Amino acid sequence: MTGKRSTAEAVSPETVAIDPFAPDHFLRAITEVGTLLATIYDRRTGLTRNQTRIVIELLERDGQTQTELANALAIHKVSVGIYVGELEEMGLVERRTHPTDGRAKCIYVTPLLHANKHVGQHHFERIHAAAIDGIARDDYLAMLKSLQRMHDNLLDLDAAEKK
Repeated sequence: MTGKRSTAEAVSPETVAIDPFAPDHFLRAITEVGTLLATIYDRRTGLTRNQTRIVIELLERDGQTQTELANALAIHKVSVGIYVGELEEMGLVERRTHPTDGRAKCIYVTPLLHANKHVGQHHFERIHAAAIDGIARDDYLAMLKSLQRMHDNLLDLDAAEKK
C-alpha cells in the first residue's frame, strides 16, 4: 500500500479528539450529569424526579394550585395531578379548598413531609459531596458562575424567541 489509507484503515472514533466546544458534547455532558444526579437521588429517596420537583416547589411556596405547579415546573397540568395523587397516597401532600375560590384546590405539604424533609436533604448533601470530590474550590465556583451565565443567556434567548 502506498501513502494513502484505505477505508478499512480509517481512524476509529475513539482516537478522534473530542471538541469540548461542540454543541453535542455540551448537551451530552450536562444531560448525563443531571440524569445521574436525579437517578441516584430517586433511588435513595423512593420518589420519582417529578415527585421530587413538586415537593421542592411546595417547600419553597406551599399552597399552590395544580395549575400554578404545572406552570412553575413546566409540566402538563394532568401530569401534575397524577404526581400529586401519588404524593397524597404517601401522605406527603394534601389538597385543601382554595381560601378564596371554593371550586379550586391548593396543594400543601403535610407535617409528615416536614418531619422527614431532612432525610432528602441529607441524601442530596451526600450525593453533592461525591459529585464534587476532587474538584478544586475555585474550579467549582467558576463552574457555577458559568452555569449561571448559560442560564441567563438561555433566558434571554427564550424571551427573544417568544416575541
